[in-house]
Amino acid sequence: MTYTDTDETATDESPAAPEEVEQTDSELGRHLLTARGFHWIYGTSGDPYALTLRAESDDPVVLARRIRESETPLWQSAAGAWVTGRHGVAADVLADPRLSLRHADLPGPQRHVFSDAWSNPLLCHIVPLDRAFLHASGADHARWERSAAPVLGAAAADGHRKSAERVHQETADGLGAAFDLMADYSRPVATEAAAALLGVPDAQRTRFARACLALGVALDAALCPQPLAVTRRLTEAIEDVRALVGELVAARRAEPGDDLLSTVLSRGSADSAGSRAQDALAVGVLTAAVGVEFTAGLINNALEALLAHPRQWALLGESPELAAGAVEETLRHAPPVRLESRIAAEDLTLAGQDIPAGAQVVVHVGAANRDPEAFLAPDHFDLTRPPGPGHLSLSGPHTALFGAFARLQAETAVRTLRERHPRLAPADGVQRRMRSPVLGGVLRCALTTSA
Repeated sequence: MTYTDTDETATDESPAAPEEVEQTDSELGRHLLTARGFHWIYGTSGDPYALTLRAESDDPVVLARRIRESETPLWQSAAGAWVTGRHGVAADVLADPRLSLRHADLPGPQRHVFSDAWSNPLLCHIVPLDRAFLHASGADHARWERSAAPVLGAAAADGHRKSAERVHQETADGLGAAFDLMADYSRPVATEAAAALLGVPDAQRTRFARACLALGVALDAALCPQPLAVTRRLTEAIEDVRALVGELVAARRAEPGDDLLSTVLSRGSADSAGSRAQDALAVGVLTAAVGVEFTAGLINNALEALLAHPRQWALLGESPELAAGAVEETLRHAPPVRLESRIAAEDLTLAGQDIPAGAQVVVHVGAANRDPEAFLAPDHFDLTRPPGPGHLSLSGPHTALFGAFARLQAETAVRTLRERHPRLAPADGVQRRMRSPVLGGVLRCALTTSA
């Protein structure tokens, strides 16, 4: 596999530095195993963040509580990162412009080979995801969010509601007496919605869905080394979706439509048509790499929480308008993105701690969203929870970009499934992917429609 860096994501904050790194399976495998080994080594001391990164059998809610209840609001893990699970500190970290997704002094691929693993393991960018635009600068992400707002912003949600209802109703009506929530509902509706946003032709829908499935591990892969075969599929899917979206961008440049890519092309960077095309490529790739899995995860987490709390499920049936509250409470109670990682661009002080430039700072969103200092009865799932301090689940550049899109799809999902299948019930426990500390990715969630 060859990783290349071009000027496609270059800005003043992330200058281009042409570089090519070729890795054999042996080299890449050794790199992944080394990172995995350090997670295990640091976890043996009981470090809750290292155990979170291991993402094996430990209860993630218990680990999140331990991270939040550390003696200091911001503390340094044995794994090197400065970590917080306190709501106030987490909000400050996520809003601080001095903290970025990338290293300020490392142009090109954000990837660290463990040449000096014992003294500086650098567990913040396990594999380079620049080709998926996941490690672009804050300025880039802000521009992409602005240019996509007419289609992805909150004000645009009502315009997508009818088409979302149609897709969800058709999918719900096609479910059998027993089905898998993620495989048969959540991911298909999220993928279909994303394909419609991008204007993916029918003939390319299967290819798009296959790429989205492989891309589903992307956010986890940045912090937790995936198996070699999974990593290879991920990098191949990135290139495939780049090629597919690139074809769509070229077609929209020749013949604009009313889709997301056409909107970004018309509103993106004014520097040149080429820059606008790169912005459209970035938004399209991020839709596949983040938008689909984030949305599917939110749908799954919402249904899992509702079915685990029968009174809340019954209340939703009595008052379908509470669907929005159910989704908002899910974002707080069971966020589909649990960890947000940042890099200090300069020496700074946070929560009384001196953080050197280049250090990793991690917010445990799940822990912060259950901080008793911010939320009453934080471990209780309540879709009628009154307004209060905001949850932090849409405070990252990736989640903010797709927040309104995911909300709409999840609201439609819980309302549709409650109406179409009021006797929906778990058939077995939820099985989650190992090595999924960021997403808590679902492997299987079996339900029945006639309990």
